[in-house]
Amino acid sequence: MFKKLNDFLFKRRTKKYLELNPREKRFVTYDKAKSVLILFESEFSEKNLYIRRMINNLQLDGKKVSAWGYIDKKEVMTSILPDFRILHHKQTDFFQSPQESYINELENQEFDIMIDLSLRPLLPLQYIAVYAKALFKVGIHKSEFGIYDFVLDVESQTTPTEESENPELTDNLIDEIYLYDQIIFYLKSIQTTD
Repeated sequence: MFKKLNDFLFKRRTKKYLELNPREKRFVTYDKAKSVLILFESEFSEKNLYIRRMINNLQLDGKKVSAWGYIDKKEVMTSILPDFRILHHKQTDFFQSPQESYINELENQEFDIMIDLSLRPLLPLQYIAVYAKALFKVGIHKSEFGIYDFVLDVESQTTPTEESENPELTDNLIDEIYLYDQIIFYLKSIQTTD
């Protein structure tokens, strides 16, 4: 029951926000992007080594990177830094929307590209995806509101949440690293004339 209510409120809030705050959508090539926002679901241990490697790779290419993660725990051990943070259960309201201070912080920043690496729809990260000011938003979750400008279709692949015991499926597992590699590949491959 709570999931249906939370989903209903998310749709209602998203529709209202997008009507009041239309955004300028524009494709940004990898080379032209100066700032990147990465959204991710944190590991339970909060080490997130793969995310830290991605951030390092982007920074080596001269990009300013912010990473916002979410974990469904009451407390997190990771420090909240300006460019790397993991939100947890207590930093969202009853309806799983991030607290207003985080939303305000997001609305005061602008990014060229937002990359959502979450493999399953998590409401706190979906709210962040809606409120983030980014010229180009990439993810795998289809939405009736068109939150993402580029949706990578991975439905034909299997995800780690499916039965991984089957050895035939292990070659086709989708994880954040695979998703990141695919998104970066497309961002580098697509060329525009503007």
